[in-house]
Amino acid sequence: RDRSVSRGLGDVYKRQVRMLSILGSGGSSSIEKKLKKKKQKYLFVGLVCVREEYQGQGYMRKALELAFAESNRLGLPVVLDTDAKLKSDKYRHLGMELAGVRTCKNGSKLYELIKYPDSTV
Repeated sequence: RDRSVSRGLGDVYKRQVRMLSILGSGGSSSIEKKLKKKKQKYLFVGLVCVREEYQGQGYMRKALELAFAESNRLGLPVVLDTDAKLKSDKYRHLGMELAGVRTCKNGSKLYELIKYPDSTV
């Protein structure tokens, strides 16, 4: 197995564990709680990860466009949480709205984003 692939997968794994740790320390997001309370279905994007050598080539946009297209087809909002303001800004650039920012028990920030389905679909 190529060492660079193993190293890259290890980095992805570490980021996933960190994000799950942050999510676990903060419970479910308040936007999710609000939607569940209203019995509103939604699509949750659990993790978007693009390897460093592929960043800046539009892969994140393509992945989210798939979720947005399904959201439009089903008439459901897309919900996403991220642990960094820079990432939050990127998602907002792609059409998501910042729904809230929470501080988790470990002091980390969790940015909650939502994109409602396009009304013209």
